[in-house]
Order: sequence, then C-alpha cells, then structure tokens
Amino acid sequence: MKRLRNTGIYYLIFGILLAVSYVFSNLWPISILGVLLLLIFLVLKYFFKEASFIFSWNKRALQLLDVLLIALPFIYVALISWYVWRPYRQTIILPNTYQGIVAVKYNEANGQDEIWTSSFFGLCGSRLIKVDTSGIARTSSTFHNNSVPLLGFRQMNHNRGGLKIYYENNVDDEIVEGFDGTWSVDDNEEENKIQIYLTGYNYYPLMIFVVVQPEDYFDYFMTEKEIEIWIGEQKKEHPNSYIEQPTHKLNAKSIEFLRDNKIL
Repeated sequence: MKRLRNTGIYYLIFGILLAVSYVFSNLWPISILGVLLLLIFLVLKYFFKEASFIFSWNKRALQLLDVLLIALPFIYVALISWYVWRPYRQTIILPNTYQGIVAVKYNEANGQDEIWTSSFFGLCGSRLIKVDTSGIARTSSTFHNNSVPLLGFRQMNHNRGGLKIYYENNVDDEIVEGFDGTWSVDDNEEENKIQIYLTGYNYYPLMIFVVVQPEDYFDYFMTEKEIEIWIGEQKKEHPNSYIEQPTHKLNAKSIEFLRDNKIL
C-alpha cells in the first residue's frame, strides 16, 4: 500500500514540475495517473479497509519494480520528446556545379516518388530528393510535423536538423560540411568557397535556400539598406505587429523567379 501511495505522490509532483517547466509544460497529464493511484490507495485503505498487499515476489523483483516506477516518468518524457522533435532526415542532390536558389516543395501529388536511402531495417532512413537544373524539386514526400494531439505537444514547423546536401557527382562530401538546415553560415564564410544560406522559407510545406559563392550573395538577397526599407514598409502596413529583422531576405528578382516557377 505504501508503494501505491508513494508512487501516486511521486507522479503527481512530477506532473506539477512538468506543468511549471518552460519546455515540457504540456506533458503535465502524467500527474493524472498520480491522482488515480492516490484515489485507488484511499479507496482500498478507507473503504475496503485493506492495510497492505501480499506480494509473492522476492526482494530483488520488488526492487526492480521500484526502479521501473521511478524511471517511467522520465521514459515518458524522453519518448514523447524524441517522437515530436526528431530530425527530418533528407538528402538533397543538386545538379553538378549548380549555384543559385534551391526550392523544395513537399506534398506534391505529381512530384517525385518518396525514395529512402541509408535506412537500417526501415529505421533512421533519409528521404532522397533530386533537384532539377532550374533549382526546383517537387516531391510527394510529406514534410513531417510531428505532434501528440492528446497532449497538445507538437514540433515547430521548421527544420530540426537531418538535412544533407550534395552534388550528384560527389555524394560522399557535403557541399557545406555539417550544414543541417538549422544554422546560419555567416561565421563560417571562407573566400572562394561555396556557402549555403537559409531563407525565411524553411517550413512546411516548402524549403528554400541558396547555394552560392559569398561574393555573389547580393545577386539573391537584399542589401542592409533594402532590408531597412522593407522593414519600414512592413511597420506602416502592420503598425501593431512586431517585425523581426531578417538575417537573409530574398530580393525582388529571387521572389519573381519563385513566382514564375509557381513555388510561391
């Protein structure tokens, strides 16, 4: 009976701590299990007058049960967090020497078939997406946006890693080593070396980035002055909204290219 009571209290407190946490607050419902265990304890003790349970298990088995009961809430948080926040693994193949805008549009009915590579018995595989010479790829692959609706726990709609980008004649070396769709390359620029720049379009169902030499950056992106003008126009149009300063903002020519190809 003590084990039932203590486990109920433990789960209740664990759920309360989750509720007041910043990251895992939506996982508080485990406290409901704690409440149920406490209710069962109270009913058995005060209604059925049960003083204790008789276990036929040996001491070691009971110790293992205690360890499992203690670990269960941590396993609960770890498994749900892994499911929701796991990386979207995808391998994007560009035409040899291609530089410019790359746009991948997902969930296209007539797009490329979903192809998987480097999977191990169907696990940890990566979606293979081939970009054409125009820099466009339309794929039937679904950009996952994992969630647990019952808990209101969901992945944000941007990349969380897992992205690999290669040229088709060299699938052993990434174009930019370690680039996974989650970080900017501003502090990693090297002279005469191709870089990959993220844009504001990196969320379901569209991803757009630019592969280019740093000296050609402004062929695709706004200058600081142009960004200032854009922000001023946005503030006039939406005076009560916060306008975030973009890191890389596609210029009018790039937007026109995307619209001409029916990406935007």
